[in-house]
Amino acid sequence: MTSALAKTPAAIASAVLIAVLSGCGGGEGANSAYCKDLSTSAPTFAAFRTGDTLGDIFKAVQASHHLAAEAPDQVKKDWKVLDAAMTVIDHGLRDAGLKPSNLDEYQAGKIPEGVKIEKLQGLSAKFLRLDRPEFRNASKAIAQHARDVCKVTFES
Repeated sequence: MTSALAKTPAAIASAVLIAVLSGCGGGEGANSAYCKDLSTSAPTFAAFRTGDTLGDIFKAVQASHHLAAEAPDQVKKDWKVLDAAMTVIDHGLRDAGLKPSNLDEYQAGKIPEGVKIEKLQGLSAKFLRLDRPEFRNASKAIAQHARDVCKVTFES
């Protein structure tokens, strides 16, 4: 007969394996904070992709920072790539004098006080970062993980 003490490590190992395979270990899975935040942020990124308003850019940047900080290991590096590109765009907009508080005026066709036209003209190069292979690959990996693990449709 085997003692109860001898069975304990096997029982613990089985419980850990079941937890990991079921997505309960480590706070990952569709009910994780990351997946919930990803789901909440998905409309912001969709609006950013369509370019509906410049305000969506600033919202997407903030969401990118948050998601990059809490991303699970499977997509941590991908979020770092995406967040770095979003940060370059954010800095470019702010260096040109655009900020959330003056976007309405800019979108109405007026140049807000403090906006530097010459820097605005250079912004297209910053947006081209979103068309680099490493950004596209990172975006695809994040979207795939979102579908598979979080059960969320997410496009960045």
